[in-house]
Amino acid sequence: MQANAIDVSQSTILVVDDDPDLRHELASALKKHGYIVKTVGDSSGALRYVQSHPTDLILLNIFLPQISGYEVCRILKADTITENIPIIFTSSHDDIEAKLEAFKSGGTDFIVIKLPQLDELFARVHLHLGLRHQQIRLVQKNHELSQAVFDRIGMLEDLQRTNLLLHAQKEAAIDGIFAVDEQGRIVSFNRRFCEMWDIPHDLFTGDGLEQEFHNGSPLGTFFIKSDLPAVLINLLETTYDDPDVVRHGEIVYGDRVFDYYTSPVSSEQNKFFGLIWCFRDITAKKQADLRQMQLMEDLRNAKDEAEEAVRTKAAFLAMMSHEIRTPINGVIGMTQLLAGTDLNAEQDKFVRTIQVSGEMLLSVINDILDFSKIESGKLELESVALDVRALVRDIYDVQLSKAKEKSLKFEVSMHSYVPPFIMGDVTRLRQILLNLVSNALKFTDTGSVRIGVRLASAQVPTADQPFQLLFSVTDTGIGITTEQMQRLFQPFSQATAATSRKYGGTGLGLVICKNLVENMGGEIQVESKTNQGSTFSFTITTKIAKEQPNYTLQDAMNKSISNVIRLGDRVPLKILIAEDNLINQELAMAMLIKMGYQPDVVDNGLAVLEALQVKHYDLLLLDVQMPEMDGLETATYLVNHWHDLQTGYERPTIIAMTASAMQGDREMCLRAGMDDYISKPIMMDSLQRTIEKWAVGGQINEATAVINRVAEATSSSVIDPAAIKNLQQINPKLIGRMINLFTIEEAPVLLKNLRQAIANNDLQEVSYNAHTLKGSSNILGAKALGKLCLEVELKGKREDSEGLPELFAQIEQQYQIACQELAKL
Repeated sequence: MQANAIDVSQSTILVVDDDPDLRHELASALKKHGYIVKTVGDSSGALRYVQSHPTDLILLNIFLPQISGYEVCRILKADTITENIPIIFTSSHDDIEAKLEAFKSGGTDFIVIKLPQLDELFARVHLHLGLRHQQIRLVQKNHELSQAVFDRIGMLEDLQRTNLLLHAQKEAAIDGIFAVDEQGRIVSFNRRFCEMWDIPHDLFTGDGLEQEFHNGSPLGTFFIKSDLPAVLINLLETTYDDPDVVRHGEIVYGDRVFDYYTSPVSSEQNKFFGLIWCFRDITAKKQADLRQMQLMEDLRNAKDEAEEAVRTKAAFLAMMSHEIRTPINGVIGMTQLLAGTDLNAEQDKFVRTIQVSGEMLLSVINDILDFSKIESGKLELESVALDVRALVRDIYDVQLSKAKEKSLKFEVSMHSYVPPFIMGDVTRLRQILLNLVSNALKFTDTGSVRIGVRLASAQVPTADQPFQLLFSVTDTGIGITTEQMQRLFQPFSQATAATSRKYGGTGLGLVICKNLVENMGGEIQVESKTNQGSTFSFTITTKIAKEQPNYTLQDAMNKSISNVIRLGDRVPLKILIAEDNLINQELAMAMLIKMGYQPDVVDNGLAVLEALQVKHYDLLLLDVQMPEMDGLETATYLVNHWHDLQTGYERPTIIAMTASAMQGDREMCLRAGMDDYISKPIMMDSLQRTIEKWAVGGQINEATAVINRVAEATSSSVIDPAAIKNLQQINPKLIGRMINLFTIEEAPVLLKNLRQAIANNDLQEVSYNAHTLKGSSNILGAKALGKLCLEVELKGKREDSEGLPELFAQIEQQYQIACQELAKL
């Protein structure tokens, strides 16, 4: 390559000369040729500059003050950084000795400067710069070639290492591997393949084969010689005849079973390179599968036997529950009535002893039944709106008398951030809290018992977001040792034998509480010190309820006032009892009479149908197990064929009464069409609360209509002031939120859905939306609107579409009036 073929413009040249005029002339001339020129006037300056700014070429005068040009050149050539920079010595005299010394000191060239004749200088500068750049390129090329060689060697070493690893992996594989190329020559196999098929390892690698076939033995030669097992030859021939097909299956060889996989080997461009077979011995797996199948069959039989045992146990418990609860129902109920009569001191003591004994026996039965449900995994929890404060208030009211008997301080602490209404199973939550409070009062003789409710975390809960609520029961009682706490949540276990003898109990209460809490998404804990007291605390996972529950704190607070006036005087109802047991008949009659009612009694389902056709009833208390026609059949018939009876009035509310307490009883009753469910033995409070719920809570009966008419006569307002007052008593801020939710979010959607359902003649949706709107209207005191919604709901349930558009027009008109009145509040 010629030097002038290399572009050396923009190269940097350092001019070193002590003559300033000459430096200037040379710099100006070189710059005109496109070079970058730097100048210094002495040797020290030249050395400093080159050390910090390496240049492409140096024009160095041989005669410099202090250090000569020769010495500067020797210094630069001795430095690895500057040794390759070409140095052209300059002089104004053509001296042979000077030239020899210049080349001896390491100079590249020597030129005599004769201004203004500089063509020779330019030519030599251009030549040496070209050589300099060519030298740099050659060095780079040499480096690149060296690197390429090293890379190639590395690749070959990696390839060799990879081949060795692949070979080792192939030999270590549990699968037998066999491969041929596109010409049918054997190119790969492993020792495992030979072992699986009982083939000598040197069959494919014998000396004669290697001399005859340099690139691998043809597979066909082994087919002809029959050196391979027949079943293998058949598989190889089948695959080879149709090489593009991927095959997978099982093959039997002697007493062994092989899983095989065969596939063509192709490039990305679908060029065929050969075939590969993989074999895996699955004999042990097949035998294990057979053993597992037999085991599964044995397990299924054992499972069926266990399930049959569980069904037998459940049936036995259900039967025993019914048989035991029926006489207990009579004992406890009659003692409740007897306690309300005039008794002398001795008789009162006997009655109270009977009551306590009956309640203890009932508690034992309930604990055993609950534990059985938990043990069988069939315990289910419901999720309904409940009032936390009402729940705690009820427990406080019930247990207050026990605290007073022992002169204990009984307190409740409710954190202000606890939402008033949450979702949960009110019955089971009451059971947990009541058990802990009862234990605290039982084991505390002096001091206090405190119920606490607060949020489990500092974050204030929001709508639709789950949160945890923390309940605690703290006492100053006998306390529990560390050793005793380890047995605390074990079934049929109490802290000590002395505790069991002194205080009684089954030892199941805390076990049931623990399981109930865990099913509610929480955990239960205990902290205790001997003779100082204990704190039982538990959490539950819940959400803020979107609607008000049927039973609120206001109801709990008004309960004592309500008990002064008989329920029958406040809510007159015509009640029919269907019960075949004479004791239970007597008990139910006595309880209802004490509430102010005059009920009628029949003893079977057929008699219920006859009685309902003869007389108007608002409420039906229906026993589940009766002769001739049981309660479930009776309820189903009344729900489905009420209009066939032609009674002339709306179907009464149906409340089930049953002594059975096993899993699914409530759901079974509700599926049959009953409106509610009471478990025997029936308590006065429970029966009264249930009647109040359905008679006063906006349900379907004549007594409610009578009460509504009386209320309407006393107030001409569209909105019932009592309803608004009730909301304000719960929370002054609640009324605004409820009105906003009703008028802006809920009611417009329900009206839209109701209009669409009427247009589509979808009576089930008509009933659902009217029912929902009715409930919201009644909560806010929009009674006229609620009454219209009730009419539409009943028509939907009766599948009667006549007059629905007209009723809907009235609903819309009444809704607008109600919104106007609510806006004034």
